[in-house]
Amino acid sequence: MPGSKTITMENVTTHRARGQKLRLLPAKAVFWQEKNMLIVADPHFGKAQLFRERGIPVPRGTTATDLQRLTRLLADLQPASLLFLGDLTHGPVNNPERYEQLVAAWRRRHAKVRLLLVSGNHDQQAGVPAPFAFDWVGRVRQEAPFVFTHQPQDFAAGYNLAGHVHPAVAMAGWGGLKATLPCFCFGPDQGLLPAFGGFTGCQVIRPRRADRIFVIADDAVIARPAQATPGG
Repeated sequence: MPGSKTITMENVTTHRARGQKLRLLPAKAVFWQEKNMLIVADPHFGKAQLFRERGIPVPRGTTATDLQRLTRLLADLQPASLLFLGDLTHGPVNNPERYEQLVAAWRRRHAKVRLLLVSGNHDQQAGVPAPFAFDWVGRVRQEAPFVFTHQPQDFAAGYNLAGHVHPAVAMAGWGGLKATLPCFCFGPDQGLLPAFGGFTGCQVIRPRRADRIFVIADDAVIARPAQATPGG
């Protein structure tokens, strides 16, 4: 599972944005060094349960697995705060008891970590489950030099970090082999995080020449020139 190993300097890539050090993690998360903040986008907790309730037979346990991945990151990095860039949940489920118990137990385990949520389009439809006990919820959060949102936006006030897109790039190799891999994308004024959730799709993006692309492959984050990306 990507990001399941202990974080070491060998599997972390550092990107600088507006003078700040962002550690890009193979678990599809960012650690903001100067603020001691862990940042993830689009976990879509509860999505598999919602699908099953709608008659689509998908595997169980994806939310529990993603919460375990977060626990590993919190243990390795010891951040003071954890910021979600929207789409915390996928939608309202009919039988939330087990889900809420799972979240409540996870929150008690990490009671000392400040939880922050920039709400996304799915959150506005589904609401925010009370067991997360967020310390702050809003549509836009500014912490200079960054402006955090769910959907990418242009801001004069700072560098925008967002989710929503679930960015990925198409990779081609010898013998006609092809793969679509999640990625981080950083432009001059805006950065996109990959979807954290293990049961989410991804969207192939068309980077601009000025964009920096960092591909997630197994337990590594690899810088890749945007102009080498097929379709870019």
